[in-house]
Amino acid sequence: MKSVWSSNVNATNSATKFVAKLKLLRAALKKWSKGLSNLNILIQNCNEVLATLDALEEQIPLFTQEFNFRKILKDHILILLKYKNEYRKKRYTVRWTKFRDENTSFFHAAATERYRLNTITTIEVDDGRIVSDHNEKAALLLEEYKKRMGCTSNPVMLYNLSQLVVTREDLEHLSRPFSTHDIDTTVKRMPADKEPGPNGFNGFFLKSCWEILKKDFYTLCFDFFNGSLDLKAINRP
Repeated sequence: MKSVWSSNVNATNSATKFVAKLKLLRAALKKWSKGLSNLNILIQNCNEVLATLDALEEQIPLFTQEFNFRKILKDHILILLKYKNEYRKKRYTVRWTKFRDENTSFFHAAATERYRLNTITTIEVDDGRIVSDHNEKAALLLEEYKKRMGCTSNPVMLYNLSQLVVTREDLEHLSRPFSTHDIDTTVKRMPADKEPGPNGFNGFFLKSCWEILKKDFYTLCFDFFNGSLDLKAINRP
C-alpha cells in the first residue's frame, strides 16, 4: 500500500492525482488478491506440519528448536486464517456476524451469492432483445433513470422564503476554511462497514490507511474549499 501510494503520478489537479493513485492501488491489490487462492494450500500444509510435530511429541519430547518452531507455526496459521476471514468479509459485509461465525460454510456461501447478485449479466429491453454488452447496459440504465427522474423545469415559488427562513448573523464559522483536525474527525466518524463506493474502497480502507494517504486527502479538501478542484476528475472512469 505505502509503496504504491508513493508512486509518482503526472497530474496537475489534486483530484486527478488522488483518483490516479486509487486506480494504481486497485490494480496492485487486484494482482495481490490473486495470491489469496493459495491461502487454503498454505493453511493445509502448515496444519500437516503441525500434525507431524504433535505426533512426534507423543513419541519423544521435542527439542527446544522444534518446540519453538511449533509455536511460530501456530501463530502463522492464525495469521493466515485472519487473512482468509478478512477476504470473505470484503465480499460479504454482514453486520450481524458474531465472533467465529466468519469461518462457517453458510458465511462462505453467502459471500459468493452476494458477489453473484451484485453482477447484472443481461438486460431485456422492451422489444424482447437481450443485451449483454457492458456499454449498452450502462446506456439503457442511464436512459431509464432519466425517464424516472423526469426533466427540469422552471418552478413557480408558492412560498415566501423571507418569512420561512430566519436570518442569522452568527454563521461565520460555517464558511471558515477546513482544518486538518476537522478532516481527521470526519474520517474517524465514518462508518467502517458500509458498502464501498464506485472506486471499490470504503471507510475501513480510509481509516486503516489514513496515515499514508492523509496528505493527499488534505490537499483534495483544501482545493475543494478554494474552488480550484476539478470535480469531473473524480467521476471519470
